[in-house]
Amino acid sequence: MTALVIAAHGTRIEEGQQQCRALIDRVRRMLPDVRVLDCYVELDEPTIAEAVTDALETDADKSAVVVPLMIGTGSHVEEDIPEGFGAGIETVAGSRVTYAPHLGPDPRMISAVCQRISAAAADWSDDEISVVFLGRGTSLTTPNADHARLGRVLLEKGGYADLTNAYIQVTHPNLTEGLQQAYDKGGRKIVVMPHFLFHGRLENWTHKQLS
Repeated sequence: MTALVIAAHGTRIEEGQQQCRALIDRVRRMLPDVRVLDCYVELDEPTIAEAVTDALETDADKSAVVVPLMIGTGSHVEEDIPEGFGAGIETVAGSRVTYAPHLGPDPRMISAVCQRISAAAADWSDDEISVVFLGRGTSLTTPNADHARLGRVLLEKGGYADLTNAYIQVTHPNLTEGLQQAYDKGGRKIVVMPHFLFHGRLENWTHKQLS
């Protein structure tokens, strides 16, 4: 049966590593008849090229499905992961890789985000909350626009008073600017919602900028 290769970002922070591996182990339990391999764009091992080569060499049909374990697109999804599994294809003659889309705005993930906002807001009602929806930020326009579009979906689903999109790196508005924009628009009960999958540098930067 075709192997499944899950490509995550990677981190050197142990808590984030444990969270990521726990999720991948859960996938393994859900797919007992499929060989599930984990790999990372950076900061952790094995690399994408190593994992895909392993998958292709051990699969009877020399085939694998690569899934990017990432909420949004960006240079990792569009460039780094394809480059990594391309190296695996070159290593194993006659092999084939199917590249699945990133996680994207799955309705279940949007519901989870709303639940986290409600938990952070405690006794504030949804219609008085101003959300600063914090994305990764990238040099590519389309992923930044996707984050802004998702923010609009979140605003309408959650019924919040307002939502401001912001980014932790590379582009603007950054978190400080996003908080100021939310305040300038009348927000006094503000919830910052980081849109990251696992604990890592981005979450640490978020807490540092909020302190």
